[in-house]
Amino acid sequence: MFSRILILLIGFICCMPLAISAESSGQLTITPLSSNALVKANQAQATQIQLFEYQSYFKTDDFGLVDANGLVVVEGKDAYLIDTPWSEKDTIALVEWIKQQNFILKASISTHSHADRTAGISYLNSIGVSTHVSAMTQKILTTQHKALASQPFDGDSFTLANGLLEARYLGAGHTIDNIVVWLPKAQLLFGGCLVKSAHSKSMGYIAEASLTDWPVTISKVKATFVDAEVVVPGHGAIGNAGLLNHTQELVNIYLSKHQLD
Repeated sequence: MFSRILILLIGFICCMPLAISAESSGQLTITPLSSNALVKANQAQATQIQLFEYQSYFKTDDFGLVDANGLVVVEGKDAYLIDTPWSEKDTIALVEWIKQQNFILKASISTHSHADRTAGISYLNSIGVSTHVSAMTQKILTTQHKALASQPFDGDSFTLANGLLEARYLGAGHTIDNIVVWLPKAQLLFGGCLVKSAHSKSMGYIAEASLTDWPVTISKVKATFVDAEVVVPGHGAIGNAGLLNHTQELVNIYLSKHQLD
């Protein structure tokens, strides 16, 4: 157990970016994650699992330059994206990096309809990569006249790559359509914008949020993924399951303040 925890900590502290970090200018960064994923995968099977976090940036009117997290999940040589970068330009750059690693990009899954999750769908469609969103997200994209995913899925759950990635809809929060993605072989939960980072002190963009549903949905996430050792928020630093409690606290504080007003 100690060795697994040590591997996890080393991965977060010591991993080096594969692209020059330039937060001030919003340059795409790609960073390998050394988590217990490799240990678990190698114990269970010969095919190696590799995880890479990427961050893309967008300058917003309300919050300035904002980072957005996504993941590249690689099994053997097959690569899968959880969310696309915030622009087509960065999506092209990410796809090129994937090719340079001799990986084959098979599919993407976007966790809700906002551009920090879906801006690259059109490009991925154009190069024959299978793009996946929930039927609810597809409906929103249609209404907003945005690029549509090639493979929308019905229902509250969806698996990709023979269970390597498990998408679940557990309720509204940041948006009505936000889903999470579970990587059982890594015990990693990609919470997307449903989950806030430990450094978040405010709710951020909530114009399309379902605030009263949000803490209820987080409770369902906690109950469903009790084995989550790593949690990836939509923005900010990766953490552990404590991010779920932190998110609940932020929402409840916001609701309490506004009820008093």
